Amino acid sequence: MANGPGSAMARGLAVVGVSFLLGCAPSLPGPRGAPTKPPGKALQAGPGFYVLDPPAGVVLPGDAHKRPVTPKVTADFENVPTSNDWWSSLIWEFDRAGKNPYSEPLYAHPLSLQATRRGLGLAYVSEPAVDGRDYMFRYVEELMVGLDGVEFPDARVAGYSDWAVTASFKTAENELRATFGHGLPFAYFRRTSGQAAAAISIASRPGSAPEVFHEGDQWLGIKVGGHVYAVYGPSGCSWRKRNAAFVSDLAGKNFFSVAALPDAEPETLELFQKHAYAFVTDTKVSWRYDDAKADAQATFEVASELLEPRAGRVNEPLQALYRHQWRNTDARLSAKSYRSPRGEMKLLEGARFTTKLRFNGVLPILPNVATGTTSDLEYYVKQVYWQDPLFPPGLGDTPRKDPYWVGKSLQKAGQAMEIADQIGYVAARDYLLQALKNELEDWFDGRAPSQFFYDSTWRTLIGVPTNFGSSEEMNDHHFHYGYFVFAAALVAQRDPAWAEKWAPFVELLLRDAANWDRNDERFPFLRYMDAYAGHSWANGPALFAEGNNEESSSEDTNFAAAAILWGSAIGNRQIRDLGIFLYTQQAQAIEQYWFDVDDAVFPPTFDHSAVAMVWGAGGRYDTWWDDSPEYIHGINLLPNTAASLYLGRHPDYVRKNYAEVVKRNRGEPLTWRDAMWMFLAYAEPERAHRLFDADKYFTPEFGNSVAMTYHFITNLEVLGQVDTSVTADTPTYAVFKREGRVTHVAYNPTPTRLSVKFSDGVVLAVAPRSLASDARHAR
Repeated sequence: MANGPGSAMARGLAVVGVSFLLGCAPSLPGPRGAPTKPPGKALQAGPGFYVLDPPAGVVLPGDAHKRPVTPKVTADFENVPTSNDWWSSLIWEFDRAGKNPYSEPLYAHPLSLQATRRGLGLAYVSEPAVDGRDYMFRYVEELMVGLDGVEFPDARVAGYSDWAVTASFKTAENELRATFGHGLPFAYFRRTSGQAAAAISIASRPGSAPEVFHEGDQWLGIKVGGHVYAVYGPSGCSWRKRNAAFVSDLAGKNFFSVAALPDAEPETLELFQKHAYAFVTDTKVSWRYDDAKADAQATFEVASELLEPRAGRVNEPLQALYRHQWRNTDARLSAKSYRSPRGEMKLLEGARFTTKLRFNGVLPILPNVATGTTSDLEYYVKQVYWQDPLFPPGLGDTPRKDPYWVGKSLQKAGQAMEIADQIGYVAARDYLLQALKNELEDWFDGRAPSQFFYDSTWRTLIGVPTNFGSSEEMNDHHFHYGYFVFAAALVAQRDPAWAEKWAPFVELLLRDAANWDRNDERFPFLRYMDAYAGHSWANGPALFAEGNNEESSSEDTNFAAAAILWGSAIGNRQIRDLGIFLYTQQAQAIEQYWFDVDDAVFPPTFDHSAVAMVWGAGGRYDTWWDDSPEYIHGINLLPNTAASLYLGRHPDYVRKNYAEVVKRNRGEPLTWRDAMWMFLAYAEPERAHRLFDADKYFTPEFGNSVAMTYHFITNLEVLGQVDTSVTADTPTYAVFKREGRVTHVAYNPTPTRLSVKFSDGVVLAVAPRSLASDARHAR
């Protein structure tokens, strides 16, 4: 879930559900009136408003003392200010342990770096520290790159692109700029003012004396801590030793590069020298979805400038691809590779590569194919329908109706509405539909106590009341707002006019977390989503020595699924395809880095089947608030819906993950048992059903319901396991298999009848804005 210091502390402290009334059914609520402009400064989005003055009690994005901070950038910075990235501590001065105007460690992979008063520290960390709760490739300086005799008052961001950043180290007389990023084995340096010599200091590591294995020919070869580095200067320059450093006047020129090499083999040295002068100037991701083939393609491109063109040099960078990338590309990869917290990174000699990922679809709800469940479901739906209040304050020491807890209630009510519709419980369906509209509109009208505030300094939309550091550290907006968008998508299915009316406000929530429009300067491009890493980052300033972190990967994909369903419902392909890009990348990253489904990422001595948190430096088997195994495993399963079927792509892994919970819990899970049973149902639905039947009176997780748990398990018992071998020509579909029977499911979000074609030849006719399924024996 949340990922700031203590930001999710309260979430697992209580799992007590809100009681429901078994008296008279509630009467249908009336619609809200048209919003009027709230007091003070406000901007309109559709009929709604968001305020521009901080509401009372809101702490603005700031430092450890809750003092507002501004982005730490240069005078010529031209980007939209951003946050929530792997390098955010460079732009956001948080003062975690005293004044630090530089940065915390920055985990770019394969390089780790840190800005300091002396310049930019570099390291290639190839061995993790492992204990019972985490494994970490923590930064330990091996080289320091700066200017001879110069100390810098701070480090600032001069510019950034999709997965690279340029840092400025400047005094009154001298400036050094460094560009570095994900997958770049090089850091590129330019002396933009002054005459101070470039300086490379070598750290002394216990038991491993530094070695200089090459000098001359404009480059310097260094071994330190068992790692190989090379420094490349311009033609005519030389590097001379001065005390503990090597310095160069760069032959009167202004650039040099430093690289971490996989090894010191002659062919490796030749390869890196060939690419050392292609200085990276831009990184950019793009994506597209092929409906006919169900292929989600993402293209990663690096632009570069060749400095001093001459024979043997190419204007083409080297890139190291993460595991979720190199497993899904046909780019020609080198045999050279690096170790990283994400497993092996393979080297690519080239400026461009494309990943192609099969998309197996999302649904708003599973089809209700289980027989004999209607009366039970009606009873369980009543537990939501008659709940008073339907949108209660959340859990923890200071319960409140903030966007996270209200979002979870929106999801619960929305899923209950879907089930009510399937079983013909019209009163419950209509009540829940109107309640969803009213609650969303209450947040969209700009009026206290439930409202949104736009901070123009950090270009972000903040839900008020705030919680879990959502304002002061800009934590978790993608988690929170995904619930709102998902609920809006379910409303849109039944009331397209409402969706058209409120679409501008729903889009604001999407843009805050994952703005797809590079020309929209209200928000940065893909703020929370790290396109190269394949997942989002939850903390705004990345204020930790281990880098940034992401806990609830499943709430990350819930945001992506919400974008798919919303975009499909309103006919906006741009938003729909954004969601597919996010979803497919995230699902791959989750399987590799949270779950390690191939046993290829976690260190051999790390004795866990999953981590709750991915950090820049590694992974952690713990949550922000509790170390119980149900929470550690469950936090990456919530909310479990028909839009999170990626969780069932590896049934053997599901069994492995669940078995660890039972082992470490010394018995079947009792806390969040509903979430764990729903996960188990992907592999063993009969067992999940037996566990449910033996314990029907459990208290569900806050955002879940007994109705959803029972519906999910009993229908998977009939449907079987997720079948990823069959695709469809619509993104709102799923395929299941059980004992030779294949069930094709499709959701039609359009106002006209739709014929969905599956790759195995099945054609399914689906009525407007409805769900259809077809079960038949496999051919």
